[in-house]
Order: sequence, then structure tokens, then C-alpha cells
Amino acid sequence: MSHEPDVLRAPTVDASGKRRWIYPDRRTGRLSRIRGKLAVLLMAIYILVPFSTFRGLPLFRFDVQQGIIYAVGQTFRFSDGFYLVFVILAGALALGFVTSVWGRIWCGYACPQTVFVEWIIRPIEEWIEGTALQRRRRDAGPKNLNYWLRKLSKHALYALVIWVITNAFLGYFVEPARLLTWFSSSPVAHPFAFGFMLLTFGALYFDLVWFREQFCSFLCPYARFQSVMISKATPTIAYDMKRGEPRGKHKDGDCIDCELCVRVCPTGIDIRNGLQLECIQCGRCADACDMIMTNIKRPKGLIRTASEAALEGKKPRRFRLRPAIYLTLLLINIGIMAVALGTRSDLQVTVLRQPKTTYTMMDETHIGNYFSIRVVNRSRDAHPLTVQTDPAVRLICSLCNQVLAPDAEEKGNLVLIVPATYEKSEVELNFGETKVILPILKPGKTS
Repeated sequence: MSHEPDVLRAPTVDASGKRRWIYPDRRTGRLSRIRGKLAVLLMAIYILVPFSTFRGLPLFRFDVQQGIIYAVGQTFRFSDGFYLVFVILAGALALGFVTSVWGRIWCGYACPQTVFVEWIIRPIEEWIEGTALQRRRRDAGPKNLNYWLRKLSKHALYALVIWVITNAFLGYFVEPARLLTWFSSSPVAHPFAFGFMLLTFGALYFDLVWFREQFCSFLCPYARFQSVMISKATPTIAYDMKRGEPRGKHKDGDCIDCELCVRVCPTGIDIRNGLQLECIQCGRCADACDMIMTNIKRPKGLIRTASEAALEGKKPRRFRLRPAIYLTLLLINIGIMAVALGTRSDLQVTVLRQPKTTYTMMDETHIGNYFSIRVVNRSRDAHPLTVQTDPAVRLICSLCNQVLAPDAEEKGNLVLIVPATYEKSEVELNFGETKVILPILKPGKTS
């Protein structure tokens, strides 16, 4: 039977298709120190943002219960799909630009999955269960009291940390005061909320503690379409094959085939096989290789951040078409959205004919048309709702002449009463800066 690795099989899966647990060694170096400092900053941002405010509004919240999205002083209703399309498009273009210029730097440095696993989950594991070699031996050895005490201690700490992460995560969707009520009340008082919190906690626990690198390898779509964003000029973590081969302790190449680059990899790949979708560009292999190169007194950088073109000895181009296209489209997208936001009215009025209604003869001289009205005050100030229309038209409006509270959404009914001799087929309602034109149905015109 051949013992050669199957390059088509993920490193986290064995030949039988079962999970192969990864025990990554940890080595410090320039890249890991940068990642560590950045991780502290990012964790603070990820946890504090849902509880922060800007101009009296949540800094960012996707409030599911109220159907409102708060983003840096702006409010959007779920019905504002126009803006949501531009936000999603801006995110995709920004990701494309970053990837084309710096490779998968998002995965290795900023993705919450990587940040929490690499800088909270794995350090707890290393602190309680020891180095990679010690952990591998304990898992393969007898399951004695010491083994179970270490496992229980580790998972108790995991539970505490992930409970904090869970509440921060829910803070992106639930108002903090309501979240605190859920947290401090008896589960019997809020069974649905408590169940939702437990479900979220369980999902995060499963992902961060057990699933780990498999999320990047099998679930995250980003790895699948990264190849369309990068080019030969995009820098990635790469092995300098010209310098390293032929590898071996007594060969001419600089690589002594110690395989430390493989042992430190959190996804278990061998970077010497080239760019792979499992590589999250964390740079652990580069730091480990630099340490070995220093020990054997050879130049650092056998594994380094470099483009394919640079490894081939080509000079880097100052202008690259792919990032330029991504950046241009991103700026156009941001410009359109800025103009749309700058010109949007504080008052959003939606008037729809009530279902299964046409018209009603109020008496022999007047006709009534029935509508539903929905009004949203997008401003931070109270807004009086006034309406003007044709003097021949009489309005019965349950919301008109009221004062709308800031960020309020109100729904009501509206009846248009026009003379039977009214010749126009439409009526214009003027709500200040917002105009609404309503078709009038009358005898002989029911559609």
C-alpha cells in the first residue's frame, strides 16, 4: 500500500474519510507578532461595536425585531433594499480589491473565525494541555484522571469565553437592554429568547472548538473564488522552490525538509506544494522557516510573502489592471450610494390600494377609494405629517396631522373621496418633499 499523501484529499481528512485532528505547533516570528497585536485590537472592536453608539444611534446593528439596520448614524428599514444592494456590492468589491492586492490577508489576519480560534481557543488549549506533541500523546494515550481533568478545565474555560462571544454576537442583532433582560431573567420568563441564546452558543462552540479549520476548508466560499481575484502578481505566502529544491539535509537546496512548516500550519497543508485553497495566509510557516534558516545560518525568506511573478524573478509592475478595476468599481459604487443617501428624503411614504377593493359610492355624488398608508420618519427629529392635495378631493387619513417620533414607522388607512364628476384619473398627494400619485377607480374604470 502506498503511503504517499493524497494531494486531492484535504489534510484534515484521512483515507477513510474521517476527521484527522490537527495539532499545530506554535513558533513566534515577525508575522505572528503582527497578527497577535492586530488580533487584540480586532477582538476589542468585534466585541465592543454592538454596544457602542454614534450620534445617539447604535454604531452598527441589524435589529431583526424592529426591522431596522443601524450603520454609522444612518438607519435603514428592511424595505430599503436599494441601499442594501449597494452595501453588499461595496463589500464584495472591497474584498476583491484587498485580495487582488494583498492576497488572503483577510483570512489570516482579520476574519473573526481565525482571530478567535488562533488567539483565544488555541492558547487556552496550549496552556492547559501543553505543546502540540504533548497534546497528541495525551489524546493517543490512556484516558486517566489527569487527562479528563485537563479536558474538563479546557472546556470550562471555552464555555466561559464563548458565552461572552455569544452575547457580543447577539448584540449585533438585539438591543443591549433586551439582551441584558434575557441574560438576567429566568429561562422560563423568556423561553424562546433563552433557546435562541443556547442555539447560538452551541453553534459558536461547535465551530470554534471542534470544527475550527474545517470551516475555512469546506464551508467558507471565499476560498473557492479567490482564484478569480488573484493573479501572478498577487503576493501570497509562498515557498521559493528555486532556492529550496532539491530539498533534504544533504542536498543543494536550502530546504532541509524538517517539515516544521507543515507542523505549524493550522490547516495541515504543506505550503511547498504550492498555493492551496486551505491556506489562510497566516504566515505561521514563514515564521517557522525563518527560525530554521537562522539556526542553520542561511538567509531568511525561503517561505515568504511573495507573488508568483516575483518568485520567477520578474520585476513587480507598478500598475495592475485587476486591482484598478476593483477599486474603480468600488469608488463608483460608494459614490452612487453617497449621492443616494445625501438626497434621500427624511420622510418615506408608501401608499397601496387595500386588497380586494375597487371603489365605493359614498352617496350619489361622491366616490371613495381605500388605501393603506405606511410612513417612516428617517430623521433624528420629530416630523409633523401634513398633506396637501386637490381642493376638490377630500381625505380621511388616520396618520395625517400627527407628529412622527424620530425613526418611527406608522401604518394606517387613507380614504380618497372625489366627486362623481371628477374628471382626473389620478390624485396627487403632497407630503412636503415627498409626492405620491394615486390612481382613482370609479364606475366604468375599475382597473
